[in-house]
Amino acid sequence: MRRIRPILLIASLALAACREAVPPWGNTFEVAKRNADNAFAAFAFRFYLPQRDARFGIARTRMGRYALIPSRLFSDSAIWSTMSPDSVRALYVQGALTERGYQFTARQSAAYPDRVGDERHFLQLTRLGARGSDDYEWITHVDHAIGPVRAPQAGAAIGALFTAFEGVSSSALLAESRTTFARTARHLGQLFTIDSLRTTALADGSTSFALHVTISPDSLRGRYPSFARYLDKYLMESRARLQLTDRAGATYADLAIRDGRWTTRLRARDGRLVSLAGQPRPMPDSLRLRVDATARFMIFRVGFHDLVGDFTIERGEHTRAWAMQFRREPQWDLPLATERLIRSPLRRPFEGRGSELRLAIRDDLGNQAMSVRQIRTAVRESAIMRWLGGLGASAFGDFTGSSEVEENRFLYEMFSAMRLDVAALTAAP
Repeated sequence: MRRIRPILLIASLALAACREAVPPWGNTFEVAKRNADNAFAAFAFRFYLPQRDARFGIARTRMGRYALIPSRLFSDSAIWSTMSPDSVRALYVQGALTERGYQFTARQSAAYPDRVGDERHFLQLTRLGARGSDDYEWITHVDHAIGPVRAPQAGAAIGALFTAFEGVSSSALLAESRTTFARTARHLGQLFTIDSLRTTALADGSTSFALHVTISPDSLRGRYPSFARYLDKYLMESRARLQLTDRAGATYADLAIRDGRWTTRLRARDGRLVSLAGQPRPMPDSLRLRVDATARFMIFRVGFHDLVGDFTIERGEHTRAWAMQFRREPQWDLPLATERLIRSPLRRPFEGRGSELRLAIRDDLGNQAMSVRQIRTAVRESAIMRWLGGLGASAFGDFTGSSEVEENRFLYEMFSAMRLDVAALTAAP
């Protein structure tokens, strides 16, 4: 669940973008193919028979169970690489492809990766305030080597996923998605079906795009039975909506999933996303992100609505990034059973700097460009957080084991199919 939704979004848009998403990866078609292959190989390696050494295996299990109850982790010497006297704990992990699979190993420190597919993980837990404080801060930083591509090239390729439908008819786009990326389409067809893919050329020179997908794990059951059951339990009844707007309220992207149906709405002109309605206003780099999300846990539906944050597109010489910062508490959707619990600790992640998520590509950290994921948030330990942590621990427990093994295999095979499809591409005549 943590990986499957964003990865499948990118995959579905990659199918829609098809051939047009590859050239931005390099200055020539062959270089672009090589850079795209490196990036897909990096993620394929990551999901190839993942294994963990004893320290990281213990740390991952305990963090999955107690992330919202940090006091259970803070003094646990079995999981930390370093335990400084100033209330800071850190875990360093190196990830690399081996003959036996992808190996995660806890280290005292970890260098930036220098081979395609290698990873560097840094996790830090800090107790805020004096001894006995219930406030903690989590920081996660992951660097994943994706080859010697330049950040502006990788950023342009990702941008092409969201605009390559411009000026292409619905029938041509759908036909190309099934032929140009045929292997990827067949693999993803085990999980979702494109109900409709519609592009509309508008009089103002823009093109609107609407993608409607039905998600169904039924075809997965033969090869991935545990993964299919996990999706049945946690994905099929999930509901979420994500909207990007400017400060004036104009919407530039609208993505939604509800009970197994997934929709994406975009509009583009001159290679840029523009506002979905009215005059086509080019999307600015400073936006508002609004998120609603709920999921079913046992008999409860739990989530939030009206989570609003700042969304910034960074375009540096060596960096392309999406930076998100949330400093306003959403409206919580919690069962009546929690009414007796004090809910003020739910505000803590949004106080001060708020919670931050940054997804980036950097090319100035060595001989490899890095896919970078950074997360920072604060937690105030309390009864309500322990209750939510229990739900998360239950979902994590259902995922570990055969479900995770099968999800890794599904994603490995997806990225491998993408590599084969890219390798088969030829330059346009």
